Amino acid sequence: MIRLVILGAGTAIPIPGYSPAGHLVQIGDTPLLFDIGPGTLSRLAAAGFDYRQLDTIFITHHHPDHTLDLVTLLQAYDSTPGWVRRDALHLVGGRGTTLFYKQLMAAYPDIGVTSYHLDLQEMGEERLVFPEWSVSAALTGHTSDSLGYRLEAEGKSIAFSGDATLTPGLVNLAEQADVFVCECSFPGDEASGDHLAAGQVGWLARVAGVKRLVLVHLYPPAREVDLLSLVREEYSGQAEIAVDGLELSL
Repeated sequence: MIRLVILGAGTAIPIPGYSPAGHLVQIGDTPLLFDIGPGTLSRLAAAGFDYRQLDTIFITHHHPDHTLDLVTLLQAYDSTPGWVRRDALHLVGGRGTTLFYKQLMAAYPDIGVTSYHLDLQEMGEERLVFPEWSVSAALTGHTSDSLGYRLEAEGKSIAFSGDATLTPGLVNLAEQADVFVCECSFPGDEASGDHLAAGQVGWLARVAGVKRLVLVHLYPPAREVDLLSLVREEYSGQAEIAVDGLELSL
């Protein structure tokens, strides 16, 4: 069984129940984290998950609402009383992730990795294959190096848009996905140029044949309308607006 927990369903705008981005996937005993925005560690604890068990973190892009709790995590790994991390931590992101990490260490020199190895990997539009799961990535156009991801395991697939624009790569990632966790930042048919709007999300989900659509990353204008109705003008499948803590089993 695969467990998906939407740890953060919102944006950087403070709204109760809609925290910045973070998504936990558990494949048996293997935990994967997609984005680690501020507050993610506290919401991991609320979901009953021990931060010390994290193995692999995938970052969609380097904006703070998707990455800030990486600093908190590294500090926790360096200063948890009575415990020392020995297992490697795998950090995967788009081009520029190595520089991003070095800049974090320059800003926070006291949280540097000491007792364990940090395995840092930069991805482009490619696929990583492991014994029990695989992850594919595609550029999403939100930034020059922003990525969306598609996880495949146990015959199921979960796609994550991250922050995105309407790109062919994103359509391919979402194709026939059992769950598509997709940003829907604005109402209407066209967003501001670096995000998705409701009409685009509905079109994408329909064309890709998504089985279940989970909407995240709604800015206030998207919360002031019946967003699901706008999405359903294009997409007739199962769709819902996520809140922090939404949990799905596949």
